Amino acid sequence: MEINNNLPTDPSGIEEEVSFAEVFFHYFNYWKWFVISIVICLLVAFIYLRYTTKEYNVSSKVLIKDEKKGQTGLDMNAFSDLGLAPQRSSFDNELEILLSKTLMKEVADSLKLGVSYFAEGKIKKREIYTNTPVFVSVSNQTETGSFFITQEADSSYSLISKSPDFTRKFNLNENINSPWGVLSFKENPFGVNFFPIEIVIHSPQYLPDVEIVPINKLSSAVTVSTITSIPQKGMDIINTLVAIYNRRTVDDKNYVNTNTIRFINERLRIISGELQSAEQNVENYQRSVGGIADPSAKAPIFMSESSDYNKRISDTEVQLSILRDIKNFLLLPENKTTGAPSNVGVTDPIVTTWIQRYNEVILEKNRNTVGIKANSPAVKDYDDQIALIKDNLIKGITSAESGMETTLRELKRKETEYESKTLGLASQERESRDLYRQKDIKESLFVYLLQKSEETGLSLALATPNAIVIDPADYSPDPVKPKSKIIWLAALLIGIMIPVAVIYIKDLFDNKLHTKDQLTKIVKAPFLGDVLQAKSVKAFPVLNVRSGIAEKFRIIASNLGFIVAGDKSKVIMVTSSYSGEGKSFFSQNLAMSLATSGKKTLLIDLDMRKSVFNKTLEITIDKGIAMFLSDPNIEISEIIAKGAYHKNLDIIPIKVFPPNPAELMASNRLDVLFHSLIGEYDYIIIDTAPVGLVADAFRINQFVDASIYVTRSDYTYKSALSEIQLLYNDHKLRNMTTILNGVSITKHYGYGYGQDSKKHNYYTEE
Repeated sequence: MEINNNLPTDPSGIEEEVSFAEVFFHYFNYWKWFVISIVICLLVAFIYLRYTTKEYNVSSKVLIKDEKKGQTGLDMNAFSDLGLAPQRSSFDNELEILLSKTLMKEVADSLKLGVSYFAEGKIKKREIYTNTPVFVSVSNQTETGSFFITQEADSSYSLISKSPDFTRKFNLNENINSPWGVLSFKENPFGVNFFPIEIVIHSPQYLPDVEIVPINKLSSAVTVSTITSIPQKGMDIINTLVAIYNRRTVDDKNYVNTNTIRFINERLRIISGELQSAEQNVENYQRSVGGIADPSAKAPIFMSESSDYNKRISDTEVQLSILRDIKNFLLLPENKTTGAPSNVGVTDPIVTTWIQRYNEVILEKNRNTVGIKANSPAVKDYDDQIALIKDNLIKGITSAESGMETTLRELKRKETEYESKTLGLASQERESRDLYRQKDIKESLFVYLLQKSEETGLSLALATPNAIVIDPADYSPDPVKPKSKIIWLAALLIGIMIPVAVIYIKDLFDNKLHTKDQLTKIVKAPFLGDVLQAKSVKAFPVLNVRSGIAEKFRIIASNLGFIVAGDKSKVIMVTSSYSGEGKSFFSQNLAMSLATSGKKTLLIDLDMRKSVFNKTLEITIDKGIAMFLSDPNIEISEIIAKGAYHKNLDIIPIKVFPPNPAELMASNRLDVLFHSLIGEYDYIIIDTAPVGLVADAFRINQFVDASIYVTRSDYTYKSALSEIQLLYNDHKLRNMTTILNGVSITKHYGYGYGQDSKKHNYYTEE
């Protein structure tokens, strides 16, 4: 008998490739799951977006003056001849000041952010900020918490709290001792919300959350922003922060100038009296000498030589007087925490440097110790540092005084040399010079202090804020939280991923065979075809020649011809792994399909343990193959039911189940049966017991030309496929082939076999 094993194992020609269409349609079979999941996820997203409090980004652009880069806000070159030297600020330092807790605390206190107001809604509560009907102030706060306020019929109000348990009736402008501190209530004339409202009292350390980010590295402009559910609240916080910062910077700039003006005014008062006394002495002297106004005219040559030394002596004495005044000012106890006078014309660079450093440390102390107790370590550190600098400053002044006194003695010595040349002058000339010198010194010092007073006053008036608002605080109408587009997209993706994950997990734990590809990827035996799941209860649905199941059997019969080619009788054995996989249904319909194609076919039922032919087929003969194998007196012709369902189809039934099927299968009567029948039929189809349970199929294997191994979709275990492949590899069943039975019509991705549109309806249902 000629055997042809050239039937392709996989019609697609690609055994291991995963078909995208297969995966897609596999998941598409669960399209209802996807629709339900997406709808539920989108509904959850809608509810979340509907009831989640929206938060907005409120921001403002502010330019911070970096005076180290020359950004003073004024053309200070116009005042350079006045000796103005404004204190320069650093951009990085100013950012730290803007973000300081001290400044934020001042903002919170200014806007009364320690108390929040909420209106109750059906689902959630919302903050009402300044729309509250009453404002609450807390003094002597002891703890945080919340309570409700309702309005009574008599225009009074009730305070209700469950934790702690506290209830009190009150009127406006009345103080109440409560677990949170002393509460006072004030009506808000602009409030639009109605009672009841919830009051939340925050911690005294509560600070607004503000972020400050430089716009770029080349600019000193920054973006001041905050995220809040109340845009107006965010704008108030930012605007108040910038306003308080500007006020404090102006105050800091005016601190030293104010002390300097106070010092100059005090000195002007003293010098004014001394100048009047000197002028009076000159006037009295002129009367005593008869009104001579210029005694030096008698000796113009000598006096011109000494005039230069006289001027230098005058300048030196002015500097010496200023240094002594500053030193006396610093030594006064009441000026212990007051900055030293600056910009008063001191020419000694060391003294000038120590004065500037002394004032900077005092200013830094005043700025950073606001609200801190005087005995705290931070204050003590600043006091120690100030004392050290003050000591160095006084030492510098003392050293400068010593140097000037030495210089003054030398200048006077030189002047005396020229004076000796004028011994012939009258004594009144020398007295006149001394008197005029004293007068000129006092007058020069008085004029100089007047000039510095005006300059310092001008600096005080020209003090400008450090922050310039480029764009006032505003907000975008699109909330930053929650991000609706991302939420919708996430809901859609989650709605898709949930069914995918469920199906994947379901498939992961699915141990049943479902499709042809799952079978052919593991079992490399020739695949004859698949059989659609029969919807009718007829024994031979293939008799409906236009049905999809009939066409499937015709394809299987055609493929079978490639396995058992030739003109001799072909003995085909049908087996399976387990009972219920449909081998009996397949055997009888394959036999009927061959018979209707004109082939003389014999169907033998050799499943002597659990045959279903007795139930599915109506056969009138009384004897079956079990009797033939057990009784040598029974002839073969007595057990053959000829043409019961078709003229070309004969059937040998079991009829009775023997108690010893294994012994009967081993008898030589089985050999007699096959030797007698081979040659009488074109096809002999044998329905045997499952090969995975008993060994009957191996006994029959010696008589057959090919074996058909039946598997069933959604029934056969995947674990059985490796056993089938092992049978194929070991050639235990002759010319072994496979079929997939019971395939659902929805698992076909082509014509649909009657379930798609009418133009694809090639076959009728059986």
